[in-house]
Amino acid sequence: MRDHGLTLRLGLAASGALLACNVTSALGAPAGMTISHAWVRYVAPGVPAAGYFTLNNNNDKPLTLDGATSSACGHLALHESEVQNGAARMIMVQSVTVPSHGAVKFQPGGYHLMCMAPAAVVAPGNAVLVTLQFQDGSSLRSTFPVYGAKGK
Repeated sequence: MRDHGLTLRLGLAASGALLACNVTSALGAPAGMTISHAWVRYVAPGVPAAGYFTLNNNNDKPLTLDGATSSACGHLALHESEVQNGAARMIMVQSVTVPSHGAVKFQPGGYHLMCMAPAAVVAPGNAVLVTLQFQDGSSLRSTFPVYGAKGK
C-alpha cells in the first residue's frame, strides 16, 4: 500500500530543493541572457519587498527588459532609486536596456524589482520564482532566495 502523504512530502521536498538552487530556466529565454546574484530583500510582513540581481547579455544586440511577474507578489514592477535635492525616492520605470556583451545590476540604491503585496512565502529562508519579460516576447525565469533586510 502506498503512503500518499509520504509521496507528497517527498515531492514538496524535491521542489524546495530545486528552488533553493537558484537555477535560471532556459525555456523561452533570450539566447545569451543570464541572471546571477538573485535575491529578494524581506523587511516585514505586508511591507513591499525588493528583488535584486545582475542581468548579463552575451548577445551582439541589446535586449530590453520591460516587465516581471511572480505569483509571490500581488504586483511586481521595475523601479529605480534616485536622489533628488538630497531626498531619496523610487520611481517606476517602463524598461531597462541591457547593452550587448554587457550587464545591468539591480541593486540597493539603483534598479530593483518592487514586490507589492508580497505573499507569506516572501520570508527569509524561502525562495520565490520570478519571470523576467523582454520586449521581444521572450522571458527568463529564476529562483530568488529571500534574505532579511541586511541581505543575509
